[in-house]
Amino acid sequence: MSEEGLTFKQKEKAILVSLILGLVTMIPNIIAALTSNSLIMLTDVFQGVSEVLAIFFAYIAIRKVSKGTNLVYNYGYGKMEGFSSLLMALVIVISLIVVLTSAIRGLLKPEKLAGIGVLIGIVFNFIGVLMDLWQWRKYKRIARTAFSPIIEGQLKLYRGKFAMDLGETLTLSAGLLLGKFSFAHFIDPIGALLLSGVLFHSAYTLFSTSMDNLMDRTLEESMQTGILKVLAQHFDDYKDLHDIRSRRSGADVFIELYLEFDDHLKMEKVMEHIKQIRSDIKNVIRNCQVNIIPSREKPTLK
Repeated sequence: MSEEGLTFKQKEKAILVSLILGLVTMIPNIIAALTSNSLIMLTDVFQGVSEVLAIFFAYIAIRKVSKGTNLVYNYGYGKMEGFSSLLMALVIVISLIVVLTSAIRGLLKPEKLAGIGVLIGIVFNFIGVLMDLWQWRKYKRIARTAFSPIIEGQLKLYRGKFAMDLGETLTLSAGLLLGKFSFAHFIDPIGALLLSGVLFHSAYTLFSTSMDNLMDRTLEESMQTGILKVLAQHFDDYKDLHDIRSRRSGADVFIELYLEFDDHLKMEKVMEHIKQIRSDIKNVIRNCQVNIIPSREKPTLK
């Protein structure tokens, strides 16, 4: 099995496991929200629903992307990863609005935490912290193999979820232990308000990454430097460099080089130079497709 196929299989399996875990962990959260008086637990239910939806769409997207190119989509479904990540960002924004609304209402009308649901919430949020940490580390490990907007989205999602569940565990515990003091009634809404900052950061970074992918932004400076180093090594193989164009499509990288070659060179020799330059660039940048176009002038954009 190829490395690319193994990577897609890992992505699909990891996201499916996340989807199943998300559905299972929603059950105790719903019970805790119904049997407690906690705004932060009610917020957690909305957050859980939005996360499951985001993971579900990511799973659908990765299954499409794994099919690669076909006669209708010659460049594959790479941008679908970007759309999926953008959808995750939108879901996080909706959750942020719910969290802020609940926090403000709780500050205006603070209430004491009570009921068995608080204990259920503490126990299952602590379990959630351990699960989130495991998922976060898993996606971080997968992300090292190759860039993928979907995996980046899952990585940010579980990093934010880890902070959310940890904050909820501490907030519920503090509210329960200090319940006899009047100021403790504000712990629940203040905790929800603070956690909204984590959601905002996750949504912003995820939105920025997704838009870069969808708008065909050029590669990072480090990768462009790698391309220039290869061209410098083959300085004697071509006459002039007219343009470099690059973009991402999901996990794939597309690079176009417009090179001018000496007129006296035979096409066979030109093709040898093109083949070697392309091979060296692929050794520097993973999952890239390099198209080298012989040209005597800089291409124009219509």
